Order: sequence, then C-alpha cells, then structure tokens
Amino acid sequence: MSTEMTASDDDGGDDVTRTTIKVDDAVWRRVRSEAIREDKKVSEQLEAILREYFGVDDDEDDA
Repeated sequence: MSTEMTASDDDGGDDVTRTTIKVDDAVWRRVRSEAIREDKKVSEQLEAILREYFGVDDDEDDA
C-alpha cells in the first residue's frame, strides 16, 4: 500500500496535510454517513476521529 503526503496551503494558511489513503468500503460508508448526519465534511469527521483516538486537543500545537 502506498501513501502520498504533500503539504497543502489551500486552507487559508492553516497547517494541514493532504494525503491519499485506502479505506475499507464499509468503514468509509460509516464515516461518511456520520459526517453527513453531523453536517460535516468527511475530512472534518476523520480529523475529529483521529484527534479523539490520539488525544489531541483542537488548540494543541503540532508535536
């Protein structure tokens, strides 16, 4: 499996990384459905899930 990571500056100067990943279809559908229910973009939902998993606060600096 390959992962491509590049810096992105298209979000108003925020520190973000754009990446391509492969995800099981069932997992993708569940995350996407939850994002739609919460009126979020899938990327916002995935970031929230990752922040919770790793215990990263919204205002925490990059480690």
